Amino acid sequence: MSTYGPSYLFWMGPTPMYIVSDPRLIQELLTVPNAINKSRLVFGVIQQLLGSAILTLDNPVWSKHRRVLNAAFGHNILLSFMTIFNDESSSLVQELDAFVGKGENELLSRFQNFSFRTAIQTTMGSEVKKENMIQNDTLVNKYKSLFAAGVVLFLKPWINFNIFRPWSKTLKIVDDSRSTIQSFLKKIIVAKLERDYNNNTTKTQNITFVDVAIEQFRNRLFNYTNVVEESNTIVFGAFETTALTMVYTLMNLAMFPEYQEKVFEEIKSVFPNTGDFEVAYEDLQKLEYLGMVINESMRLMPTFPMTARKISHDFKLSNGIVLPKGLEIGISIIHTHRSKDVWGPDAHKYNPDNFLPSNLQDKHPYAFLPFLKGKRTCIGAKYSLMVIKLTLAKILRNFKFSTSYRFEDLFVVDYVTLKFKEMPGLQLERRV
Repeated sequence: MSTYGPSYLFWMGPTPMYIVSDPRLIQELLTVPNAINKSRLVFGVIQQLLGSAILTLDNPVWSKHRRVLNAAFGHNILLSFMTIFNDESSSLVQELDAFVGKGENELLSRFQNFSFRTAIQTTMGSEVKKENMIQNDTLVNKYKSLFAAGVVLFLKPWINFNIFRPWSKTLKIVDDSRSTIQSFLKKIIVAKLERDYNNNTTKTQNITFVDVAIEQFRNRLFNYTNVVEESNTIVFGAFETTALTMVYTLMNLAMFPEYQEKVFEEIKSVFPNTGDFEVAYEDLQKLEYLGMVINESMRLMPTFPMTARKISHDFKLSNGIVLPKGLEIGISIIHTHRSKDVWGPDAHKYNPDNFLPSNLQDKHPYAFLPFLKGKRTCIGAKYSLMVIKLTLAKILRNFKFSTSYRFEDLFVVDYVTLKFKEMPGLQLERRV
């Protein structure tokens, strides 16, 4: 982009792809029906891992699924998850306490396990917490293996060629992980199907994502495979991205202690005492600076640095470029988030003040896309922000984070989600 500017065409092997980071062009692409379908080049791998669900489905099937599944993320249902959010975040605080005074440590795996436990309960029901595969981390490890294998398939697509398939260890990992995960989900779904749900099931406050999916199965909009694959996709999508956002936020605050102290003072004003405390939804609304801190971390370190679409019909952009039917489109979220033309000369620096209302009023509405926007915005955006904000409030009230690693030494490597060549270790000390 430093050579060709915010939009250009390049080739991935035999496939042309038009890359865009200009917020004006992104808005056009994310709001027109011509570009509503996901790229097969990119999301074909995800479909291979998870099956056909709202993350990968094409229109018009996608819009039908999305319309009915929106109910699983309604405000009252999200509020009903607050008990799970509080219980699991309290458990995470206890786990992190063991790292106090132990120097700099890698914490991502702890956060991945936490966000997985939270995601599986809010997707499949709190009773799954008692299952052996949850308690011994077998299932979360299968998801991690599946994700790692997916990265290999994305970077080495020839593995799927018939000539290589019989000898591919990666595909064996995919088959084994998918089989284990789907067997577990099917067990839970069958148990729920055998219960006598009344017609008002989806109107209660104790329902989960799978309950909504099962209701559509009963209404014959979904088949059994749809229920399994939609549930699988929601769990998969929730735990990795949530964990990364929390760890990257703590990492940034450790490298910039002046912002950590400011957010600590805000949290302390709402929660005067350390230890275990309950966070209510109303409390989250008071933590405005914490919200700015989280947004700034997602700006510089979006968990998905890029997304991709496919043009279904010829379409002319406002810059005069005609995008032909079948063309792959890459939307570079990370370049948009770090554009000096959009965010100013210090766009590459961490500064939560970027999200002061006075600094946002002149920004293009599509300059900040952590959950995308337009017709296929992330279905779980509100859910994720609630988990992240609540959990970080508890953690930052109890611990101070530091690191010897420098922000300018971070080096991004090829991956599906945003990853660094070396993850900074974090040191913890207790707050009073």
